[in-house]
Amino acid sequence: GALSARQCGDCSLCCKVMGIPELGKPKDTDCAHIVPQRGCAIYSERPQSCRLFVCNWLMDDAAGPDCKPSACHMVIEKKQRSTVIHVDPDFAGIWKGEPYFSQVRAMAIAGLARGAMTLVIDRLRTIVILPDEEIDLGLLGPNARIE
Repeated sequence: GALSARQCGDCSLCCKVMGIPELGKPKDTDCAHIVPQRGCAIYSERPQSCRLFVCNWLMDDAAGPDCKPSACHMVIEKKQRSTVIHVDPDFAGIWKGEPYFSQVRAMAIAGLARGAMTLVIDRLRTIVILPDEEIDLGLLGPNARIE
């Protein structure tokens, strides 16, 4: 739950796959402040978007060690109306193979049951995951909305 004792440790994949507006850092590029195997060089002064972000692995004690972003090369962001899977561009397509594809499909089915979409963002392409198909929406602008 929200009080999970999990720590990022040597994982900083969110610092690569997420955009950081305050720093002008685009999605899928390394943040200039990442110190490999150490974390953030400006942790105490890090921007608000970094302070507020918590990946699913940190929150979900049911997610095993294989689901830690540094292990699976994906950061799962659970929002109210969507689950977004941000894929490390150096491991493009990894979500299409097992054991991940079954898990992504299960997330999509569970998400739809609560009215939420499941999206994979892989090399900046947005793919909607449905129970029986994937719909590649291509490159979407930062203000695009999916209904």
